[in-house]
Amino acid sequence: MPSTDDYQRLTPSGMGALVPWTSGGAVGDLAARARKAALTSGCVLVRGVELDEDAFRLFVRSLGDTVDHKFGEGQADLLKLDASREKGKVVTGRGPLPLHTDGLLVGEQVDLIVLYAAEFSDAPGSGETYVSDQLTAWREMPEHLRRVLDEHEFEYLVRERGYFPTVPVDWYTIPTTRDYGRVRSLNLTTAFPRDVEQRSWEIRVKGMAPADSDRFFAELDAFLRSERYAYTHRWRVGDLLVIDNQRTLHGRTAIGEGGTRVLFRGQLTLSDAA
Repeated sequence: MPSTDDYQRLTPSGMGALVPWTSGGAVGDLAARARKAALTSGCVLVRGVELDEDAFRLFVRSLGDTVDHKFGEGQADLLKLDASREKGKVVTGRGPLPLHTDGLLVGEQVDLIVLYAAEFSDAPGSGETYVSDQLTAWREMPEHLRRVLDEHEFEYLVRERGYFPTVPVDWYTIPTTRDYGRVRSLNLTTAFPRDVEQRSWEIRVKGMAPADSDRFFAELDAFLRSERYAYTHRWRVGDLLVIDNQRTLHGRTAIGEGGTRVLFRGQLTLSDAA
């Protein structure tokens, strides 16, 4: 198995690895290679993988233990992100998702996220997934942004109750950092754009004036998504992304009016990777 140092990186900061794969190889072999590279580099891209739903579930379960599922849709070994047009659907809908870490709102440890393009057809810039090298960005962050993370609390209000049925109904506080024993990392989201009508959640800096809070999250988002730290992926059918949820943040651009986007998603915990 090649060293992760031999793989092409996905960002100037050194995050990510483009892992070659020969069609027809064993799912277990692919899982072993992808897991090792993801835990080292933060994010793995493999192209030309052929997976139906059963093979995707097998791949996910070959990586580790599925999370204790607390969401209102799908299961940890397979959720279809199908660009739903149903009103009120946000996570599985067609709008954008800001940078976030999976499991944040429900207090669940998610170590690896698996995304696989079963169907995709959209205009450039639409329906894309972006992944941010949050650990490097955090180390290199301007002091005025870091100070807010260090000295303030963040509060969340979940609006998409159908997807997050177990969380508090009012504003609640979540720590801005986390450490499950493998790596200490940022534990947050950025904000939905103000012109987006359907939002899954709201976020604010506790005790800060609303305009100042909005300005902070806009600047934080721009920094984390800058070219040095962020990889933006335009999907093709057969693309597979394995993302280390402890080392990165991720989000998506809005899906075009005529776009088709069906991604399979899996979520894992890694009790043996501390």
